[in-house]
Formats: sequence, structure tokens, C-alpha cells
Amino acid sequence: MSRLVDASHDSKLAESARALLTPQSVVLVGASDKSRWSTSVHDNLVRHAYAGSLHLVNPRGAMAHGRLCATHCAAVGEQLDLGLIMVPREAVPQALTELADAGGRSAVILSAGYAELGPAGRAEQDAILGLAKRLGIRLLGPNCLGFINFTQNAIAWTTPVQAPSRAHGVAIVSQSGATAHFLAQLAHQQDVGLSHVISTGNEADLDITSFIDCLIEEPQTRAIAVFAETVREPERFLRVAARALRAGKPLVVLKVGSSEVTAQSALAHTGALVGNDKVFDGICQQFGILRTYAMEDLLATADIAGRCGVLRGRGVGIVTNSGGVGEIAADTAHRHGLVLPPLNDAAAAAMVSTIPSVATAQNPLDLTGTVTPEQCEGAVLAMASVADCAALLCPWYDIPSEPQQVNERLTALHLHLVRGLREAGVPGFLASYTPAVVNDMARQTIADIGANYLACGMDRALAGVAGAVRWSQRYLEESNDSAEPPPFATPKPSFGKHKPKWQARSEREALDALAAWGVPVVPGRMATTAEQAVKYAQIWSGPVVLKVASADIAHKSDIGGVILNLLGESAVKEAFAQITNAVRLHAPEARLDGVLVAPMRPPGTELLVGFSRDSLWGPVMAVGLGGVWVEVLQDVALRPLPVSAQEALRMLKSLRGLPLLQGHRGLPAAHLDVLATVIARISQAITAMGPDLLELDINPLWVRGDQVEALDALMVWRPDGTAVKSTQHSAVHLL
Repeated sequence: MSRLVDASHDSKLAESARALLTPQSVVLVGASDKSRWSTSVHDNLVRHAYAGSLHLVNPRGAMAHGRLCATHCAAVGEQLDLGLIMVPREAVPQALTELADAGGRSAVILSAGYAELGPAGRAEQDAILGLAKRLGIRLLGPNCLGFINFTQNAIAWTTPVQAPSRAHGVAIVSQSGATAHFLAQLAHQQDVGLSHVISTGNEADLDITSFIDCLIEEPQTRAIAVFAETVREPERFLRVAARALRAGKPLVVLKVGSSEVTAQSALAHTGALVGNDKVFDGICQQFGILRTYAMEDLLATADIAGRCGVLRGRGVGIVTNSGGVGEIAADTAHRHGLVLPPLNDAAAAAMVSTIPSVATAQNPLDLTGTVTPEQCEGAVLAMASVADCAALLCPWYDIPSEPQQVNERLTALHLHLVRGLREAGVPGFLASYTPAVVNDMARQTIADIGANYLACGMDRALAGVAGAVRWSQRYLEESNDSAEPPPFATPKPSFGKHKPKWQARSEREALDALAAWGVPVVPGRMATTAEQAVKYAQIWSGPVVLKVASADIAHKSDIGGVILNLLGESAVKEAFAQITNAVRLHAPEARLDGVLVAPMRPPGTELLVGFSRDSLWGPVMAVGLGGVWVEVLQDVALRPLPVSAQEALRMLKSLRGLPLLQGHRGLPAAHLDVLATVIARISQAITAMGPDLLELDINPLWVRGDQVEALDALMVWRPDGTAVKSTQHSAVHLL
């Protein structure tokens, strides 16, 4: 699809999701006092004062929930927006048909027993979807718990619901109904504001991406927390993730269900590096998605990122009343990549003038047990004056949840801390030491003093702030990137308008194909005799390298097929003989095209750049340290294609081996912008070569200052339209 078609398709799905979440009328199809679902949904809608009209349908016309049921949807006698289908599976088609006859355009199918049971259930689910499409009805589910829209009190949910103290903040979107339920309960326990809770179930029609897309435009949603087992339409998910980033809406994801490595061939290293879980890590970096691994972290990170907004820096000021807590906080902050900026002279002077004499003016600040409430407020303001302080955190005693916990001093301490945080000019939080439960009494106190309170505990609070910092940095980068022109024009291939009919099988052919797309490659000549090798070696004034040239030998060095640093006629002749003899000995059935002669490059940093095809995300590029380091360090950045120069630069900066590119042991620092441009051109070349190219390894891509060259390349192609199947297996799986 074109970009315009993509945008139109996405927009229609988002609008359908929005319409489902904002019904003007709701009908419970299969309403019954005997149904736990029916009882809970009816109670939720009534108790939370749903403003739309609510109707009940039961084929027998019986009483339910103290009201007379209509026998079918049309008998209600008015336009119906949303139907909650609570009938047995065999009755679902008729229920959908009757809903459509009454004008219904959205339905929630609560029943289980569809695709999650296997092929037969999948076929039944597909049939339901086909019917819904013919009827013009969009579906949520099946096998879900429904949805909650707190902003409109539309609580179409099948378990009892406790309303949050604030109908704004985090929107929860989950493929698991139970997980969504537990997250909503946790949000109530910790007084986290919620705008929506959506259980998508089997996603026969509308999926998590559809709801994320519509929530991007929801002003009451400050951040979106997603629990996902899979992604139904990867390309659409990436488009929506990009929109969320540009819109400044933090997206936090807990994704499970990592797959097996998808590569079928071990001929190229990249195939062993690619698998959808590790690819998803790269996607999170690319689109500013905050990935978490526990439900508590998912909720806390989304809550904090939504409350923080865009942070300008990594500095955090910590004010507490315990030296031990301050030390733990410092270590935790460091572990999460946060910076605790030291106090400048002005901030230190302001701090000394307000804190107890037994306290030390520093970050983290221990105010000690002798602090007065007024000193707390002054200390917070002094910490906020540090130029590099982007956020404040005050780990402190819990907000009281029982009357006997209340005392005048604690109340005053909390009040003045909150005043200081409100006036600080940067996002600031009062946080519990450890995870706490916020009951009605504590909730009222929080509201009365206006506290920006985190009951998730100090460790998760710091992890959440760190997530907000990472998201903010990526958001600011995206804002700058969008204003930049493309770094270079698409190079024109040297072979003209027509793609060559041949597929690059040998190393030299692969390098020549890359060169056609503007990728700098090492020059080389193919020698079939020792005399030719000597002649070609004389073209370059320095030492040369000889390498076996055979499409049947992927890893040349393993059989002694690479000899380096050769200088002089006798050395070249001897190396030629060694290589040809090694082929006869170790790979006698391999077709030998000859021996490549190429100039020996001086020491530089070696990278691996390649691609493989992931079963979920499609073509994926890998960038990491090359040579043996790719297997030893397992330090690789992965991204779906295409990769721009800006994204290539982010990939390089994400590597743990970045210091090696910044100059080491006398080697000049790599010009990262030049290197990123070359990587982007490799991405263009891969795309141009089409779907028959299964894998590519450029290993190494040699870098020395502003010099960049592909010294070796391997391409794996789809033979005769069928996938490559190799009996070899990679020694390392980086998942």
C-alpha cells in the first residue's frame, strides 16, 4: 500500500475503535440474572452513571436486573450503537445479525472457544469476522472482558470495577483480559489515574494497534500501557508507534512470547542474530517505546512518563530523610542511567541556609530526622535550582492510611514537601519507600494536599523516571529529525535502469552489487593462476590479501582460505598455492572460481552490517562489532528496514562497543555521520535487490576515521523461488 492508502486504512480503524469506546447506547444481548457477565456489566454501567441509554435483550423476554428484556434488538425501538454479546457461541451469528438490523455498528464478543482452541476454532472465528464485515459491524474480541472508558463512564466490563480518583492518566490496552483486570486493580491500589482499560482478546477484528492509534488523540490519555503477546499487523504497528512518538504520547509495552530464531540459514551471521524478541528491542529504541518486563513496572512507568511529560536532561534531584535510602537511591539511579547532578555554588549556598546543621548539602540529600517542615520545602526548592536537574524525587514516609498513623509533624512534612515540589518548576514526586496501598483515607489526603504521589515504591519510581528520560530524549531527537532534509540523495546504480538478471553469489559479485548502490567497497581482482595473482598484487603499492573465491565456501577463514599481509612475488605465489590446496583438502566438492587479490587495509575498527528476514517483522538490519566480536560480545543493534542515516547513527550510539569507534590504541575515531550514511546506503541496496535476497553479511565493514569500506560480503538468495534450507547451524543465538 502507498503511504496515503496506509494512512486512510489506519485512520478508519482508529475511528472504528473510537466509536466502539464512545457508544451513545448499549444493549446487553443475552442479559440474565444467572449470568455473572451480565450482572457485572449492568451493575458497572448503572453504578458508574453511564450517560447513554442502556437496553437488555433476551430471546425469552424475561426479566433481568429488575427490568423487562426485549426479545430481540429491533424490538428495543431505537438506534443501538454497541452490543455486548453474551450468548453461547452457536447463537453469536444470529445475535450479530439482529444487532445490525437495529442499526448497531460495534459489538463486543465476550465468549471464548474460538481461535485460541486451534484450527477448528480459528475457522469459526473467521466465519464470525466474515459475517461482521458483511453486516458492517466492528468487533472487539472474542475471548475478552470488554472495555472501560472512564472519561465517559462507559464501563462495558465483566468484572466489578473500582473507579480511579482521576479519569485521566494511563490507558491500559491488553490482549489478556485477566492481565488488564489485575493492572486496573493495581492502579486503584496505588492511586494511578486511568482513562481507559481495554481487553482485546483474540483480536478477530480490532486489535491493540487500532486502540493505541485512537488513544493517541485522546486528551485524557497521558500515556498508553500495553500488554501484548503478539502484533497482528507489524507494519501498521510501526506506523502507529511513530505517530505516538511524534504526538508526544509515551507508549509503554510489556511484550511476552518471544519466538524461535527465524533464520533458516547459518551461512550469514545475521541470520542467527535476528528473532522477533530482539528485533522488538530495536523497534522500542527506534520509536521511543519503553519496554518493561513486569506488570508493576508497566503501570508505574506509564504513570510516571505520562505525568512527567518531556524532560530536558537526565539529572534527578533526590531529597529524603534517610541516609541509607539516599544511598540506595543513588545506586538505583546509576543502574538505570540517571544522573544525580552535584550542587553548584548557588544551590549549595541556598541549601546550607535552609537544611539542619547536621545535614550535608549534596545530591542525594539526607535531611535527617531533625528537619522541620519549612526546611523540607526550602531544600526541595534549592535542589530544583540545580541547572541539570530535570526532575525531583522525594522518597518519604507513606501517606497515612489509618487514623492512628496521623500526627501533626508528618502531616506538616508532607504538606511542605508537596509545596516545594509544586513550586520547583520541574516535574517532582513524593514517593513511598516501598510499594504501598492507597486506601480511601490516603486518597483523600493526597487530593487535599495536591500531592504528586507515587505509591509504587522508590525503586520503581526511579525506573519510571529513567523511562521518562529515555522517552523524552527520543522524542526530542524525533522533533529535530523531522526538520532535517535527507542526508543524501538515493544513488543511481551503475548498471543503469535495469536490475541485472544475475544474483550475486560470490564475494566479489556481492561487493560489486553493493558498489552499484553507492556503498564503498574494497577493490579487488580475480586471479586463476599464481602469475595472475602476482600481476594483480603489483597494482597496489603495499601488502595485499588473498582469499578463496567460491560461492560454495561461506566461511573462508575456517578452511585456511584467507591469507593476510602479503608482500612480494614469492609470498603471493606461496599463498595462492596454500589456498588452492586448502580447498582441495577441506572442500573438494566446492566450485573454485579463483583467488581474490585485494589491497591490505591498515588497522581500523571492524563492523558487521547485514540483514535477515524475521517471520514477524520482515527484513531486519543488524549493526554490530565485526570479526569474531559479533559472536563474543553479542553487541548488535537491530532495526526493521528501511534504515535512514539518522536511525543508523542511533544504532551505532546504542552499541556497548561505541568507545571502540571513538578511537582506541592509536586508531583515529570513526566519523559516525559518514559511517551512518554508508549503512543507510546498504539499507537502500538491500531494498533494491528485492525479496529474493534472504540474507546479507558485510563482515567486516572497515572504518578508519572518515574511510569506510566493505572488505567482505556474503549474500544468500532464494533458489528457484523456494526458501533456503541449510543443515548448518550458527554457534551463537543472540536472543
